[in-house]
Amino acid sequence: MTTDPSRASTTCVAVDARTRDHAGAEHLVHLLDTVLPAAGPGYVASTHVVPGEAPHTAVAASWPSIADPALTSEQLLELVADQVDELPGLDEAGVVVHGPEGTVSRGADDLVAGALRASGEHRDRSAGRLARFPGRADVERRCTVAEVLALSAVDAVEALAGTEVEPTTLLDLTEWARPTWRGGRAVLLVQPGHSGLVPFESRHQIPCCSRH
Repeated sequence: MTTDPSRASTTCVAVDARTRDHAGAEHLVHLLDTVLPAAGPGYVASTHVVPGEAPHTAVAASWPSIADPALTSEQLLELVADQVDELPGLDEAGVVVHGPEGTVSRGADDLVAGALRASGEHRDRSAGRLARFPGRADVERRCTVAEVLALSAVDAVEALAGTEVEPTTLLDLTEWARPTWRGGRAVLLVQPGHSGLVPFESRHQIPCCSRH
């Protein structure tokens, strides 16, 4: 089987802790930030819907493998699993690590399956909402569409309700920008607001993690 070079050079961690909504998923992303190279170049974290009888969310994060060459996949798995186990009220979680040495996992079968689904969508860039991405801090303010595309990993800005978007269109992304993956591209959806175009997803929907 041919190995995708982009995948081979990237480490990916995914966790399914049966978080019920974006709030729980954002909190889990924040937790992963404390043990993964979140401040390093190329770090991306996203949340993913896991369908089924009890739909919930899982999270995945990836970064260039060269950014943290000291840890093996097994060591990284243990590090993340130990950190996740400290979450209050958490019964169990599934953790998957795709590293240079291969794929390792820990947890109940259904939760590992959810984590694998999240990591697959994350690595394929086929679905998921980006909670961490290069340039996020540079664009979570009032800026133009052109600035968002130039300063961050966002590939396109699209507006709802037939609103036209030009390079000079002003956006108010103050402290909140959550693009989604669509066909390999990071697309930021915006809509008309009181201060110009604002993100389709409001940060006020996630009060417990609004500062993460």
